[in-house]
Amino acid sequence: MRKTEVIVDTCFLQKLSSEGKAIDNIKKVLAELEYIPVAHPYIYEHELSLHSYFVRLVEEKYIKVIQYNEFQKDEIDKQSYEDYYSVLYEDMRLTLEAMNSPKQVEKLCLHKGQTIYNTHKQGSSMGDVHMILMASFLQMPVLLTEDSDIEMLRDIAKRRMRLGQYSLQILNGVQLIEEIAKKQNTSISVKEIESILKAMRKRDVISSIKAVWRENHTI
Repeated sequence: MRKTEVIVDTCFLQKLSSEGKAIDNIKKVLAELEYIPVAHPYIYEHELSLHSYFVRLVEEKYIKVIQYNEFQKDEIDKQSYEDYYSVLYEDMRLTLEAMNSPKQVEKLCLHKGQTIYNTHKQGSSMGDVHMILMASFLQMPVLLTEDSDIEMLRDIAKRRMRLGQYSLQILNGVQLIEEIAKKQNTSISVKEIESILKAMRKRDVISSIKAVWRENHTI
């Protein structure tokens, strides 16, 4: 099977690694699915780099940080990216407002010296917009996250950017574990799956995941 590059975000890596205490769980799960983790440079600079255990994964070249010039080939691409960023962010803000969602974000107001690249606001979902744009520009197939709002952003991007047949699959940690449980040939045992779910504080899904395992394994 050919390995697939997948975008990872901070909340996904934190969840799967139990806040850095079980880094090997990231490697076990992604290797089993033939996934190679990549990160947006904004996410690395403003989020992942704050955690030494994620910095090590980048330094070891386990997580690849994609550079801006890989999806902004020229000034036209860069301008297009920035224009789409404003549109997607505002659409997301208005959608959350219309839904009366518990999560609300402020208007994107950048002051002198601030850009969408050097500004980070906690809880603003600025990083989510960056990831959706990188995925769209590079036509990447999978994004791994624990943030359900990203699905809304994906749908906004598909509508606004006229992406044609391109589709982005968004998965969380439990969904990945379920995919492994479905595999008949897997190097991860059901006991290891249970251990990973406990480390993720997902004890409530252990019985259902084990049921999926039993459906696909005779032993």
